Amino acid sequence: MPQFLTRRSFLVSTLVAAATPAFAADAAENYVQSVADGVLGAARAGSVARFKTLLRANADIPAIALFSLGSYRKNLAAGQQAEYFGLVENFISKVFADHAAKLAGTSLVIKGSQSAGDSVLVKSQLKGGSASAVTWRLVKRSGGYKIFDVNVDGIWLASTQKSNFTSVLKKNNGDIGALLAYLRH
Repeated sequence: MPQFLTRRSFLVSTLVAAATPAFAADAAENYVQSVADGVLGAARAGSVARFKTLLRANADIPAIALFSLGSYRKNLAAGQQAEYFGLVENFISKVFADHAAKLAGTSLVIKGSQSAGDSVLVKSQLKGGSASAVTWRLVKRSGGYKIFDVNVDGIWLASTQKSNFTSVLKKNNGDIGALLAYLRH
């Protein structure tokens, strides 16, 4: 009898473990669909303010902003963080608004998701105006998921931003003030 319980316990735990990623995947996919609907609406409106509202609610801005500094992260003084995070939020919002025409009139179809260590990748496809592959990297935070990065047609936006920001910093001897000035414009 104890061996039966051990096998049964094993089977139950295996089934629960196998089912858990599906529930997590469904939650991640539903989250992306919800956010994507908001992004497409903001794109149709061409609104920087709507993109900023979406980012504030759905993206892990501090993590993206710190990642974007690369090895210069240590140069960011505590007193500069709030301004820097706000400027990064504005920067990303403007990038999305500048590319809004490519999104307007489209819809997003979820193609699936997979665990990627400390994150979940949700694959999707834009349909309509421009048929582009879009992969969303989500991180689990208290209260649900947050977006860490988006890959559009093979280009990770956070990595591109990091290259851009670290280039500005490298040209200015790691001076965060120079990056803040760049982001203000």
